[in-house]
Amino acid sequence: MRLVAGTALAYLMIGGLAVAADMQMPRPVFAPPAPTWGGFYLGLNAGGGFGTADNNFSFASVELPLKGAIGGGQIGYNWQTGPVVFGLETDFQGSTMKGSISTPCVTPSCATTLTASFTQELPWFGTVRGRVGYAQAGWLLYATGGYAYGQVNTNATATAAPLSAQVSTSQINNGWTVGAGAEMLLSPRWSAKLEYLYVDLGQANTSYVFPGLATLNDANHVTVNAVRAGVNFRLWPD
Repeated sequence: MRLVAGTALAYLMIGGLAVAADMQMPRPVFAPPAPTWGGFYLGLNAGGGFGTADNNFSFASVELPLKGAIGGGQIGYNWQTGPVVFGLETDFQGSTMKGSISTPCVTPSCATTLTASFTQELPWFGTVRGRVGYAQAGWLLYATGGYAYGQVNTNATATAAPLSAQVSTSQINNGWTVGAGAEMLLSPRWSAKLEYLYVDLGQANTSYVFPGLATLNDANHVTVNAVRAGVNFRLWPD
């Protein structure tokens, strides 16, 4: 009887050890860190723009439609507090935006043959902006606004037989910008964005001196709607 009881006890102990060996301690589950938008970044962008160049001369007003491609780069820094993201960004854009008009006669009576052409272009512009946005599930929706500047080139020709003259001017206009965008994380360091900016380069006064002809005074005002897509790479993420 003792032999049977001892044998049964031995089997129970062996079985218990086998079950204990098969059992594993539960492993702690750590949630992956939430994506963060903080830190320095730089990137590239490309898109298109359209707008107007309003010119008010002493004798007439001329509104030139502007359109063309844009492309450039940006650099900035973000701070994140919970889902709220604050940032500063500056960008510089090359542009092919251009508009022109020509007329065979600009005198009221057209008694004197006078032809003229007028072309304006925006070869580059830039902005310095603040950003504020809301981040969720790898997305950042933001509003942005600040200072804008750009170069406006003007070429004008006038011919009043037998006289002909041509002038060209280049000036830096200053103004403001406002816009909005959406940005998506592709990896901890890479993101892609789509952005719209309204750029108002303010009003600038220019005088065009045609040798042998009258001097023209112009108050010009350039506005641009820019739509662009881009990518950003974060250098030192928080």
